[in-house]
Amino acid sequence: MAEELSQRIRHQLARFLVVGAAGFAVDIGILAALVYGFGYGQQSGGLIGSRLVAFAGAIITTFLLNARYTFGASIRRAKLTRYVLIQVLGAALNIGTFTVLVLGPLNRPLIALALGSAVATVSNFVLVRRYVYDWR
Repeated sequence: MAEELSQRIRHQLARFLVVGAAGFAVDIGILAALVYGFGYGQQSGGLIGSRLVAFAGAIITTFLLNARYTFGASIRRAKLTRYVLIQVLGAALNIGTFTVLVLGPLNRPLIALALGSAVATVSNFVLVRRYVYDWR
C-alpha cells in the first residue's frame, strides 16, 4: 500500500513537472508575443503588464492541465482561487529564496535561481495536491 502511494506520488510529480514546462512555454510565448509582436515593451508599464498577462495565461494553462493530466481531477471540483494563491506563494518563495541566497551565503545567481525554483516547485506540488485537487 505504501509503495503504491509512493509510486503514485512520483508519477504525479513527474507529470507536474511536465505541466510546469508547458506552463513556462505558454508564459514565455505570451510575453514574447505581447512585447515583440504587439510592441507593448515600448510603452510605459507595457513590460510589467505583459508579464502579468503572461503569468495569468500560464496559471490557467497549468491549472487545467494539472487537473486532468496530473491529478485526474474534475475541473469543476478543483479550486482555481486556491490554485492562484498557491502559485503566487510559490513565486514569492522562489524570489525570496533567490534573494536570501544571493545576498547571503551564496553569491551565485544561477545556483540561487535553481534552488529557489526547486523550493517553489516542491511547495506548489504539495499544496496543490492537497488543497486544490483534494488528494489526501
